[in-house]
Amino acid sequence: MKISRREFIRLSGVLAGSICAPALARETSIGIPVLLYHDISDGFRDSHTISPSLFAAHMEWLHNNGFRAISLRDIARSPGNGKAVVITFDDGYASYMEYAFPLFREYGFHSTINVIGSLAGTFLWDGGNRPMLAWDEYRHLLQSGRVDIGCHTYRLHAYATKGALGVSGETLRQDLGTFREVLRRETGRSTDILAWPYGMYDAKRITIAREEGFRYLLTSREASFAISGDIAEIPRRNIDNLYDITSFRAGVEA
Repeated sequence: MKISRREFIRLSGVLAGSICAPALARETSIGIPVLLYHDISDGFRDSHTISPSLFAAHMEWLHNNGFRAISLRDIARSPGNGKAVVITFDDGYASYMEYAFPLFREYGFHSTINVIGSLAGTFLWDGGNRPMLAWDEYRHLLQSGRVDIGCHTYRLHAYATKGALGVSGETLRQDLGTFREVLRRETGRSTDILAWPYGMYDAKRITIAREEGFRYLLTSREASFAISGDIAEIPRRNIDNLYDITSFRAGVEA
């Protein structure tokens, strides 16, 4: 029996659910899950990677069950039928273009890519060299109207485990300004979305980010975003290969 490539990917993802993972438990009765992905690859097995087949299975399940992947900037609005998610990607890996964007275009999903500005068009070393999206690819993605570009700082991701807490407030301010200058030069756009490297921040950093024009601040705290929540501290759930399709479904539906 012949099956299409899409069917093969979907079935592979379902069968990949052999690892028992914690469910993405919803912590509020009314909330929107904000999903955090990084790299999509069969070549790495870590907390920043998901296989192409399992990622495709996640997206297929969302689409087939009537979920809408909304823009991050719509997060504080009522989800209507309650079936809304926000999909974010940190760092800006080139695998997004190959594995994520074709599915999002087919399903009509919105997504946000939080870019490490200094690494666009280069490589990030994380267990091996991982290619990053280039500015011409970001220009192409922005033209679709379904992709938002967020800031993952210009170069503070290099301060491993400390991120924005590893530098002074003035250095953070300069870094955010550099990112916005480069983004505007390369794409003609600005952004008010910021994802903290390694999820590290404090009240002082929030104040600086807001003064620099960032409104939607993404954390790494594991929870769903309550409709009445604070857009200056948006929680997200890091999704990797541990989240088989059963765990993924249980959490999104909870």
